[in-house]
Amino acid sequence: MNGPFERIAGDTVLPSRLRGGVVAIGNFDGVHRGHQAVLQQALDEAQRRGVPALVLTFEPHPRTVFRPDMPLFVLTPPPVKARLLSDFGFDAVIEQEFTREFSHRSAESFITDILERNLGISCAVTGFDFHFGKDRQGGPAFLAAAGQRHGFGVVQVEAFCDEGTEVISSSRIRALLTKGMPEEAAGLLGYRFTVESEVIGGQQLGRTLGFPTANMSFRRKQF
Repeated sequence: MNGPFERIAGDTVLPSRLRGGVVAIGNFDGVHRGHQAVLQQALDEAQRRGVPALVLTFEPHPRTVFRPDMPLFVLTPPPVKARLLSDFGFDAVIEQEFTREFSHRSAESFITDILERNLGISCAVTGFDFHFGKDRQGGPAFLAAAGQRHGFGVVQVEAFCDEGTEVISSSRIRALLTKGMPEEAAGLLGYRFTVESEVIGGQQLGRTLGFPTANMSFRRKQF
């Protein structure tokens, strides 16, 4: 599909040019190599069908809603995640706001209201462990059966392992970065981890060191 990449707010009925697409569903924090296996499957399926390739993600990360007392180290804030998805070749990302109210939505409502009415999907692509709906009542078997009932395809991608046969996960990457191991984290991400933040004024110590420095302001949840 031609046209600029779009970031679309959740609970939005997609315009006709984006309806009927293949949608990769998940949080995809980090957009790491495991996520990329799911995303590539969605891109391939969209190309095969000749339809838009979309991503449905959830912001903020559900863990921050269920465990607000435990700040989460977010690997890819929404703007960074969107840029990565655009670089991979997707047409749009739908950023569904995740609230406690949204978490109480039934699995069937997620299918009929989000996937059918709002997005009009032709195929859903998820990881092997994707769950949705109140109390995680919607799982792989539920989604596959829903696809048969509602007439859309379902592709579920198995866990992606590294060269040591260990599953690649966002939590594993967070742990590596927290331990100061960016090279190992990059091997799992498939790219070098970077941070973005506003440059602020400091004590101007760089002038005494002989080379320029930059002071950056970070939110607590970034580390």
